[in-house]
Amino acid sequence: MIRENETLRRYLDLLVLSGVLKMRTREVGSVHPQQLYSVASDTPRVSVGLACLRRHGLNWEIPEKQMHIVPTDFEGLARSRVIDSVLSACLEDCLIHVFHDDCKHSTGATSFVVAMISTRKVDLPYLIRRADEIRVGTALRLLFRRILNIVSSKEPKLSASAFLPVRTQFLKIVRQYAQRSFWRLVGERGVGDLGVDIVNNLTEHEIVMAAGKQLGVLG
Repeated sequence: MIRENETLRRYLDLLVLSGVLKMRTREVGSVHPQQLYSVASDTPRVSVGLACLRRHGLNWEIPEKQMHIVPTDFEGLARSRVIDSVLSACLEDCLIHVFHDDCKHSTGATSFVVAMISTRKVDLPYLIRRADEIRVGTALRLLFRRILNIVSSKEPKLSASAFLPVRTQFLKIVRQYAQRSFWRLVGERGVGDLGVDIVNNLTEHEIVMAAGKQLGVLG
């Protein structure tokens, strides 16, 4: 029965929450009412934005208004999660949307992307593929390489209290990627040049401070 199949149950709930399906119930004299589904849209919709990144663990106070609903595909829907009653895109899709918004509209939010990818392991192949799809693949790869170059410096001109924890954490994550041959993706040629200037203009201080705050070693 559908009710007893947890995977199918979850996916049906996602389809309803995303607006693809609508559901109504009908009493049939059983313990549970019959659930009837009909198609409402062919495009799933999920929430993205900084408020969603906060739900995924971003260590900043973010106003709820910094969240909006966008269309996605069914892969993105399957990866989405209901967090605090909000159907949020997965962490990787939220990161890409925030990064793309900054690349297009200079929102200044790339620092939040730095904070997350430098301190937390993500699904790197998926993240990079999504970045290429919206033509920020070159900039995203550059961002990963810049973080690695900074934390690998033997003579950092940064506070040791922030730099050392950030270096330890990011190098640990990179080793995990390398063990599965994912890190090679960062060295490949990306798609599009959107956002390259933004990444190049980030200072070492901005990158380490964003990561340090995320780790809780800075106020």
